[in-house]
Amino acid sequence: MLEIILFHGNTESVIDQTVDSQSLLPAYKSSGDKHYLGDGYYFYHDEEQAKTWAMMKVTRNEKYKHENWAVLKCKIRVNEENYMDLDLRENQNFFFEEMHRLKLLLYNRQISIQEYNDAFMCNHLANILVLELISKTFSYKDKHDSFPPLFSNQKSKPYGITRHFRTEKQYCIVTPHIVSSFEKVAYGGNPLTK
Repeated sequence: MLEIILFHGNTESVIDQTVDSQSLLPAYKSSGDKHYLGDGYYFYHDEEQAKTWAMMKVTRNEKYKHENWAVLKCKIRVNEENYMDLDLRENQNFFFEEMHRLKLLLYNRQISIQEYNDAFMCNHLANILVLELISKTFSYKDKHDSFPPLFSNQKSKPYGITRHFRTEKQYCIVTPHIVSSFEKVAYGGNPLTK
């Protein structure tokens, strides 16, 4: 059994409702094609990353501009066989092998799909493997200041000669019953309303 401490950033009202109910509420479950790890509740291993996400949510989305931000700390208890860490090579191999198997199956049955997305694949894996937690580290970069990596001594904007970018490890809790504690650990006002 693995025990992991994870953090979730959101509006303070959502965090307060979660702590009050001592459960992950279905109304706040992420679902749809844009969630790379499939349907579930998204967390970070890093409290600072959860805080950054919470602050971005209340400052970048008009819907939340009058909301405060907060960070939720949870303890997760999950069996190793129900957890897939997609940073591990063995799990990456399985992911791509299953993706190719499904592609061949669709082709042989002459079924066409308009668009593949990672959310579908992670939901499929969660279903066939009875996964309760999926994680992966993603890199991200500022779209305005980043350029393809160069190896030269020519002047370029910051980050123009590196292959290193900021990363965030995301955890998708597929089944909420693996969460054993809920605590609000950080909160603050919306920086836009100061």
